Amino acid sequence: MNKVKTTFAAILAISIVLFCSGCDLSKYMPKSSFTTEKGPITKVYSAADGPYHFIAYVVDWKGTEVVVSDPLGKSSHKAGDTISFLAQKIEVSGTVRALSFTAL
Repeated sequence: MNKVKTTFAAILAISIVLFCSGCDLSKYMPKSSFTTEKGPITKVYSAADGPYHFIAYVVDWKGTEVVVSDPLGKSSHKAGDTISFLAQKIEVSGTVRALSFTAL
């Protein structure tokens, strides 16, 4: 337990020093934005393992095929359907820029 308290105290002390020294921590925080999009499904991927389900859709987005995942595996669309999804942009430290697509 002492080791945990010591580690916590060290992290807290470092955080306070950085905060008080004017270090701009906001540039290290992830930035995120999203838009709601619609697109036609061109292909469906699904799998099941007992009661567990996976589903993802290949969708035409801005002339590019992207994979839109349904993290809860609850949807049941088919090729040709149009679905709504989130297109999320994530930036970390100005160096990592990623796109993520999630079914609504």
